Amino acid sequence: MSEGRAAAAAAGVGAGRPPRVARLLEAVGAASLVVLMVTVAVDVVGRNLLNRPLPWGTEVLEMVLALMIFTLYPVLALGFGHITVDLISVRPALQRVQRVLGAGFGIVLFTILCACLVRQATRAAGYGETTALLNLPTAWIFAVMALLSGFTALAFVVAALRAARRPPPQPRVAETL
Repeated sequence: MSEGRAAAAAAGVGAGRPPRVARLLEAVGAASLVVLMVTVAVDVVGRNLLNRPLPWGTEVLEMVLALMIFTLYPVLALGFGHITVDLISVRPALQRVQRVLGAGFGIVLFTILCACLVRQATRAAGYGETTALLNLPTAWIFAVMALLSGFTALAFVVAALRAARRPPPQPRVAETL
């Protein structure tokens, strides 16, 4: 096996499973969801039973929710896991064009979002902005969001290239009750 193929296999690329980066992002997203659920549960119990809510609960929830969303965007982009609704049946060649255009739209959208977040992080760093209760620098929060937005734009580039080369997968029909 060549070195390139061995490295790709070690990373999980082309082996029928998501690459390591995608699995890492999924794990971070799942851990964020657990932190989100535990924080909400503790806050609700504290608020309703003990009359003592978490004073910093809202800030933590905002940051963890942003982390969860921005870590899962690239995973969805790589796997075309976003929600789609096909109202008009088209030929597979046109489906390929649709997927490439959709990925192109994602590239543009997340590149603009990344640029705006970089600008906001720079401004926040210049002003020394911090969160209200935990006094965490908001520049770092915006910077992480910008980094993950840039990574999502790159994931859409990969998705567009894959969509241009391969025929679209057969749609999975959701079960209805």
